[in-house]
Amino acid sequence: MYYDSNEAIWQQLWEYYQMPAPSSLSQALCQLIAEYATVETDSQRMPELVTEFLDREVRYHRRVDRLHTSEALTTEDLKSLARKRTIALQDTIEQAKEATGEVGTGEIARQLLLAECYQQIQEPDKVVAHLEKALADSADEPLVYFALGYNRFHLALESFGPVVELGDDSANNDLLTFQMACLQAVSAFESALTGQASDSEVYEWIGRVLETAGFEEAAGQAFDKADDLAYSDSADGEPGAAYRGPEGDALSTGWGQKMGRITQEEIEEFGQLLEGKHDISELGPEREDNEEA
Repeated sequence: MYYDSNEAIWQQLWEYYQMPAPSSLSQALCQLIAEYATVETDSQRMPELVTEFLDREVRYHRRVDRLHTSEALTTEDLKSLARKRTIALQDTIEQAKEATGEVGTGEIARQLLLAECYQQIQEPDKVVAHLEKALADSADEPLVYFALGYNRFHLALESFGPVVELGDDSANNDLLTFQMACLQAVSAFESALTGQASDSEVYEWIGRVLETAGFEEAAGQAFDKADDLAYSDSADGEPGAAYRGPEGDALSTGWGQKMGRITQEEIEEFGQLLEGKHDISELGPEREDNEEA
């Protein structure tokens, strides 16, 4: 019996897009994974694995929908379904780990699939690691940078928690480390800028991260840019599309031109300058002026 794994991927992806529950980020990542997995037709391993993953996700979300419409819905029902999904995701992870030897787009698809699975089970440290590996393998897509920024921010929040009242050196050091982690997230978001209307969402995230880190003035500039893009897009009569990570080089427009991209060297210099040399009261809206963040 003839089986076209590439055709199966697109069919499952179409069904996945019909599900109301998946996030737009997950949907976009799955589309990108499918694109990379189907480029090399001489390899069937990744197309089949991606198809199986999408099939499981579609069945999971269908069951969630059915449970929500059931009058007999219980919390235990949802917990049981979540446990089964986690088992399925772990199985996909193990299969993807065993699929070594992939090259080119197949390896990028493998890394992105691992990142998406870990994102679903909320392990941002592993998501970040696999996204960075995909980028190292030339997955130079704005969507990948967007996902990296999102998960770096998630990891920073998970690692340091909310910023509380500070009164000792250890708390000061934690805040500085947290701010550095946030700047790394901003750096990734900046690379997701494309010069298109979808940049409005990216600027919203840049503003959110900078505001959380205490850089209020820089955050305000990012929010203003997001509002400007959203307004101009609305004025043209074309509502902004959901961010899909369009292909092509990320453009250094708007934020990048006005403020300058944050480089790894600047992040490291930021830590060296602050370590043991500044009082916590000095950190805040004025700090980004010195860092050109």
